[in-house]
This record gives sequence, structure tokens and C-alpha cells, in this order.
Amino acid sequence: MLVQITTMKITEILSKLVTSINAEITGVPIVELANIATLNDGDEFLSSKSSIILSIVNIEEDKILKNQTLYKNYVPANDTIGKYKNSTQNLILSLLFASYNIDQSKYTEGIDKLEVVIRYFQNKRVFYWQSPNLSQNIPANGPYDKLIFEMASLKTDQLNQMWSYLGAKYMPSALYQVQMISIQTEEASPKEIIKKAKIQLWENNPNDPTGHIESGTFTKNANNEIITTT
Repeated sequence: MLVQITTMKITEILSKLVTSINAEITGVPIVELANIATLNDGDEFLSSKSSIILSIVNIEEDKILKNQTLYKNYVPANDTIGKYKNSTQNLILSLLFASYNIDQSKYTEGIDKLEVVIRYFQNKRVFYWQSPNLSQNIPANGPYDKLIFEMASLKTDQLNQMWSYLGAKYMPSALYQVQMISIQTEEASPKEIIKKAKIQLWENNPNDPTGHIESGTFTKNANNEIITTT
């Protein structure tokens, strides 16, 4: 179930990201979300024959954040119950922006479009996701995800390995690693702690048909001390 929820969120985030990048461009949109590994089977699924293809090439768990603690101590303010929650699963996505052109005469045009994408992330590298919005402003309340984009520079042997397992020939491209950090906030209506408890004691009564009689009522405070009796 966790994988299904995460995958759905990633899809929503990438769709919003594509819309955000394309909104910065005048004219025909340049970025299209598709699986670049399927291009060898044909490009009929592409809406544009000269576009920047955005593909996920790897999803991994952020080991650094995971090793901080097994459980996250969640202690809200005021006289409320403290809670322990499992630590959030933070992810690192590897996103590949590749310049694909079936028409070789548009090779330089594809490189120009790729440069636009690189400029975009040079100016905007931190985003905040709170469904259904992706923005550069921290949400006012509620849990949200922080997305940090970092360009990854690969050496020749690493490029060869990446394009080999993608099953495609090299294309001008830019690889970004996106650190997704989930941030939890305090609950809107936390439950108050128990300050007093009322205890009723019963004892056997041979003269009572039910066999029991109430012998007293005691009230205890949070320190387990009896404060009143009746």
C-alpha cells in the first residue's frame, strides 16, 4: 500500500513540474513526461516529435535521513499526549531530461530547449509539494514535502552504463537528483492528557441479593495520588 501511495504522489508531482516548466516557455511546450527506454519501440506515443523527454531513471531511499532514528518522537505543545511515529520514508529520484529529435535537422533546436530546462532549475531548485499544489512557498499548515533539485554530473563510463541499461543511444541530456523530504506538522486538534480519573470500588455484601455493594468513589490525579473520597 505504501508503494502505491508514493507512486501516485510522484506522478502528480512530475505532472505539475512539467506544467510549471512549460509555463515559463513561450510558444510550443517543450517538456513531455514519458519513458525514454521505450523509444526503441517507436515514438508514436509522443505528442511532439521534437521535445524534451522527462523520465524517472531511478528511485531510492534516502539512507542518511533514514539512519537518524528508527522512531520519530512527536511531542505537541501544551498539555497533550506525546506520540511516537515511524520515521518518514524519504526518497531520492533521478530525473533525466533528454533532448529527443527524430528529425536530425532539429538537433540544435533540441539542445536549445535543453538549455531552457537547465536555466529553469538554476533559478528554481527548491519546491514545496502539498497536494494538489507545487510551489516555491512553504505551505501555511499541514504536512508537506520539500523537493531539492541538484544537477548530477556523470563521467563518460557512468553515462555509458546509464544509457546501456536504458537500452538507448546517447542523447544530449541533463540528470537531476531530487531529494524528497516529508515534513510533519503538529495535529490541528491533539487530545488532552488525562489529569483526573474516578475509581469505584465494590465489596461483597451477604445481605444484598446481587452480592455487591459500592464501598466508595475515589478520584486520582495525574501522579496517581488520591485527592478525594466519597
